[in-house]
Amino acid sequence: MSIYDEIGVPRVINAAGSMTYLGGSLIAPEVLEAMKSAAGSFVFIEDLLAWASKEIAAQTRADAGLVTTGTTGGLVLATAACLTGMDRQRMRQLPAVDGGKNKVIMQKQHRISFDHAVRLAGGQIVEVGSGEKTQAADIAEAIDDQTAAILHVVLDPQPTVPLTEVVEIAHARGVPVIVDAAAELPPVSNLHAFIEQGADLVVFSGGKAISGPNDTGILCGRQELIEAATAQAFPNAGIGRALKVSKEQIVGLVYALRRFSQIDFEAEMRRWQILAQHMSAGLQGLECARAEVALSTRGARPTIIPRVCVVVDVEKLGKSLAQIDTELERGQPAMAITMQPRQNELWLSPQHLQEGEEIIAAARLRQVLTP
Repeated sequence: MSIYDEIGVPRVINAAGSMTYLGGSLIAPEVLEAMKSAAGSFVFIEDLLAWASKEIAAQTRADAGLVTTGTTGGLVLATAACLTGMDRQRMRQLPAVDGGKNKVIMQKQHRISFDHAVRLAGGQIVEVGSGEKTQAADIAEAIDDQTAAILHVVLDPQPTVPLTEVVEIAHARGVPVIVDAAAELPPVSNLHAFIEQGADLVVFSGGKAISGPNDTGILCGRQELIEAATAQAFPNAGIGRALKVSKEQIVGLVYALRRFSQIDFEAEMRRWQILAQHMSAGLQGLECARAEVALSTRGARPTIIPRVCVVVDVEKLGKSLAQIDTELERGQPAMAITMQPRQNELWLSPQHLQEGEEIIAAARLRQVLTP
C-alpha cells in the first residue's frame, strides 16, 4: 500500500510530464538510498556545498555550481550575484540597491511568471522588443551603466535574438548573461551547451528530467559569480537565506545528476515512442476526437519527447477542454494531461508513465471522450 492510500490522497497517472504541481519526477531508488544515508549524519553544509559545486562543474563544464531551491531560487541567487558581486555591503542591502547596477534586460517574448525572481532579488526588469520580434539593436541600445545582467529564457516562443548573439552583445559591454534553462533536459548535452555558447550563469530544474528532489535546482557558471551567489545563500545570511537546501536534497540532487548523465536517451526515446503508439492506438475510432503520435510545437523542449496529440471536437462532444481536464483529475483513477485550448488539443506524455499505465491512460481518456 502506498503512503498516499494510507492518508487518503489520490495517486495520479502522470501523462502530463515533469510538472511541479504533480511533484516533478519520481526519484530513483539509488538516489533515495543516498538521501537516506545523508540524513543519518551531521556535516558542515559549506563542505557539502563545495563538494556539490565540483560535481556540478564536472557535469556542466562550468567553473562551479550551486544546489538551489528549484529554478526560481536559482534565478534569485543568479540575479543577486550579478547585482552585488562579492561586495558584502551591497549584499546586506538587497533587495535595496541604492544607486548600484540593478537593471536586468529581457526580450519581451521571454517574459514569464517566474521572472518575478529578478525583482525579488532587487533587480529591475527592462523589457525590449515586441511580442512579435526583438532585434539585436534593441538589446544593445538598452544596455547602460545601470545594467547588471541580461536574462535569456529558453522557452517557447523561441528567441528572436539567439543566445550566441545576446552573449556577443552583452560581453562587449561587460554585462553577464543568465540563462533560464529550467526544462531544457534532455538531451544530456544541454547540461553544458549553454555554457559553451558563452552564458555566464545557467539554471536548471533538479526535479524534472534529472529526477532529483522536486524542490532542487542547479545554478552553474563562472567561478566569481557562483561565489557571489553562494555567499548570499544558505547557510549564510543574505537574500537567499530563506532558500534553504537540506543536506539530503544536496546529496540527492548530485546523485540524480550523476544518474541522469549516464542514461541512454536513445533507448528512452524508443521506449517513449512505443508507449505513445500504444496510447494512440487505444484512442482510435472516437466519434468526437482523433489521436496521433506527434512532437509538440509549443512549450519547453517542444521537439524532444514523442507524445499523443488528441484533437477534440468540443461542440460534438458537448464538453470543454476544462471539463475534460476536471473529469480526468477527479476521476478514478486520477489522471493528469496537458492542453492547448486554442487548438482544442489534449497532449499525453509517456515520459513518466509506469508499467501498464499507458493502457490505463488511454482507456480512461477514451471513457471521458465518449458521449
